[in-house]
Amino acid sequence: MPGSSKFSKVLSELNRDRLFIILCAVIGVLGGALAVAFHLAITYTFKGVWRLGGIFGSEYRLYLMPLFTFLAGAVAGVCVKYFAPTAGGGGIPQTKKVFFNNFGVFKIRDIFYRFILSVVFIGGGNSAGREGPTVHLCAALSSVIAQKFGLSKSKVRDAVPAGIGAGISASFNAPLSAVSFVFEEFFGGFSNAKGAGGIFIAVAAAAAVSRILIGENPVLAISNVEFHTGWWMLICIPIALVAGFAGHWFLEGILRLRKSLMKFEKTPMWVWTALGGLLVGVLASLACAWSGYDSVFSIGYNVLLPAFDGNVALRAMLVILIFKFACTLINYATGGSGGMFSGTIVIGGMLGGVFGALFCPLFSLDSSIIGACLMMGIGACLASIVRCPITSILMIFELTLNYSLIIPIIIGNLTAYFISTRLTPLGLYDSILLQDKIALKKMASFRGRRDWANLPVSAIMTFSVEGVAASKRAGEEFERLKKSAHHYRSYAVFDDAGAFAGFAKYADLSDKNNASLMCAELISSPPNTGITPDFSITNAANYLIEKDVLEVAVVAADSREKLLGILTLHDIARQQNASENFEE
Repeated sequence: MPGSSKFSKVLSELNRDRLFIILCAVIGVLGGALAVAFHLAITYTFKGVWRLGGIFGSEYRLYLMPLFTFLAGAVAGVCVKYFAPTAGGGGIPQTKKVFFNNFGVFKIRDIFYRFILSVVFIGGGNSAGREGPTVHLCAALSSVIAQKFGLSKSKVRDAVPAGIGAGISASFNAPLSAVSFVFEEFFGGFSNAKGAGGIFIAVAAAAAVSRILIGENPVLAISNVEFHTGWWMLICIPIALVAGFAGHWFLEGILRLRKSLMKFEKTPMWVWTALGGLLVGVLASLACAWSGYDSVFSIGYNVLLPAFDGNVALRAMLVILIFKFACTLINYATGGSGGMFSGTIVIGGMLGGVFGALFCPLFSLDSSIIGACLMMGIGACLASIVRCPITSILMIFELTLNYSLIIPIIIGNLTAYFISTRLTPLGLYDSILLQDKIALKKMASFRGRRDWANLPVSAIMTFSVEGVAASKRAGEEFERLKKSAHHYRSYAVFDDAGAFAGFAKYADLSDKNNASLMCAELISSPPNTGITPDFSITNAANYLIEKDVLEVAVVAADSREKLLGILTLHDIARQQNASENFEE
């Protein structure tokens, strides 16, 4: 970058560790300011859109809001498709892709487009969160700053977690949660302490900037209520059970809807983004009419405080719970430029509030227990959907500054996390990347030896497979393969209809004695030896050993003739080596 070499020469004599600490402090200050600006931009944009919706009278607002969400979805979708592909989606999967697969090297344009499009999409009323885009924004900012400092690619990547932490810290005014989120989501646990000092400095600086600019209050400035330990806290268990299944349904719903939309290959994705915005606008308007709150639109936090105080009717909370769940799922699955963190908080709050509203009159308990249930619901849904259990526990206390529910929140959050991970082992962010055929070879190596073997084979398989035609002669196909930059031990054989017919070995294809034979005659392993993408790496390794083969086809669950990729024993060995090296 221009000027980076001169700047790096000036700083070349400084100790590298001290330079990194300075860098993290700068990232914290600028990242905190960027996160606050992003927060305020979304807030005031939605307020403006809401006022504009009532320009002809408040009775017409709910008829106009679907138009605004549709336009916001169309603008974001078209821009992502044609101008800013990196600004699409929730932000965290896109950040992980660049962090693990491209040394965390972002561009300045990533910051500009993500900021504008997310403000348009979320501020336009779509049910999406700002926290995922904030992570992407601040990760890109930290990367650009590190590049300006003239650091190497590996050092640029080391700086990105500091930016991620700064963004979460300023967005939620929650520095401890920001640190734990970085370690749980990006490092797969707390065993890797690399760069921890810089992350702490960045999140502290970001929190200080946030508090100076928008005040000391927590995100949920609830009344100062102390909850005393009692039998009623057992309600955390049914809340956690429902939240655990809700996390599974949410993830499955997003993945299935995305998969369904991918089948319409001729329809541009921005069309679905726009139609998703229209549908969300209609549903959110209905929810507003039936509940009296606009919390299904945009961020939606405004219902949480009155619900905590027991001032929201059971019917209203149930309506918001159902419609917020559906709308957040639709917006996230159809694209756009927004996350689902905020939606998860509202969903969890309403889930807990519904339990509290039913529980209190049934057992003649004080109405303040509804607020306690609301907090339990938020924590349990964060644990089951976001899949960061320690972060979900810490965040409740930092969001509310209330510590009196420590016992039921720990029990509820871990129970919800256990249920959701048993039903769907891979989290939402990684699942989306895999659905987009972005292999996690580098990402999975950060998970450590403890659980990498339980990942699905889709995390390490090769998606792009070169093949030969079954109806062509081996000599003719071999001449074509020789021009390729890569050579493999085996090649997939496809029939005239494009169906996978098996593998042919390179040695057989290159043998001059086989030149006149059809490739179909050289198939060494038929398609019935394939495995599906959800096979665990451990089971796949056992399968390879049992069949005494070095590679296996990864095929679709509904059709063994549909080849999705290939897994080799070398892929598994490489992953094991990467995990062991990471732990050392």
